[in-house]
Amino acid sequence: MLKAIWDNIKGLYSLLVGLSITGRYLVSPRKTIHYPRQVVDDEILASFRGPLELTRGRKEPGQTRCISCQMCVRACPGHCLTVIKGDAKAPSRWIYDFSLCCLCGACVEACPAGALAFSHKVYLVATSREELKLDLLADLKARTEKEAPPKNE
Repeated sequence: MLKAIWDNIKGLYSLLVGLSITGRYLVSPRKTIHYPRQVVDDEILASFRGPLELTRGRKEPGQTRCISCQMCVRACPGHCLTVIKGDAKAPSRWIYDFSLCCLCGACVEACPAGALAFSHKVYLVATSREELKLDLLADLKARTEKEAPPKNE
């Protein structure tokens, strides 16, 4: 009899704790951003995991750190990475299928050269799966050209 009363008291306490948490979230300000009228703050983007991108080389910013070891390909549970080895250690193609990616980060952790990182691209839009197959080497080259200082002629 005493055990049944104690179990009811513990259940009531658990219910009150759950309702207090729900109540706090009910009265807290919204975290939803209405896209056309508002934009995402840089503070929020710092922790956002977007599609993968290749990091720049230490000596040459236009080159990737990737050594074509295939560790990221083996670690990926979604099988969304394709790395084709080229001359020496540098890859000749680096294809990333974002439609298959679960953003788990296993490939980023497995990379011994530190060649992969998550981007902060929030506004990635596609109308077909083919548009989500990204060539990361071409993306690295475009980012390098965009950020390069203009040449004085």
